[in-house]
Amino acid sequence: MQASSVTVVGHLAADPVFRRTDTGLEITRFRIGSTPSRFDRATRQWVDQPTSWWNVSCFRALAANAAASLRRGDRVLVVGRPSVRDWTREDGRTGTSADIEAESIGHDLAWGTTSFSRVVRSERVDLPVQGEVDAMDDRIAAEIAAERERELADLEAQDAGEVVARA
Repeated sequence: MQASSVTVVGHLAADPVFRRTDTGLEITRFRIGSTPSRFDRATRQWVDQPTSWWNVSCFRALAANAAASLRRGDRVLVVGRPSVRDWTREDGRTGTSADIEAESIGHDLAWGTTSFSRVVRSERVDLPVQGEVDAMDDRIAAEIAAERERELADLEAQDAGEVVARA
């Protein structure tokens, strides 16, 4: 079964948050707000529609590059796998979150210019043998799942106005 993909254009609500896990997995998270507008013929003006907020996560090289390239207020295009999550807090409050696991991210060049610098990868890479790859994939998958749970808890706390600090 093929996964769905969405493209969302919007502005970063804050600088991206980058972290490297104990196993070396790089993760960057940020929120974007996407506000569509429509032309009102009666007033002959553009009218903003409600803003949709998306929690974006990206991993590995995309995470490192996004953290180095993006800043609060940047208008970006994000392509990735969407998911919608219902959540319940300990106090009984409930809500829904719209998330994207990004596959591609870029600046919207209709709003400004950017300078591209290709990342140079080392030519020699020591690849693990297949058994090590399987074990590594399992560890990374478990780490991504645990990080998503921490991310969801942080976002829910932020939505409630709580200050979240993580080491």
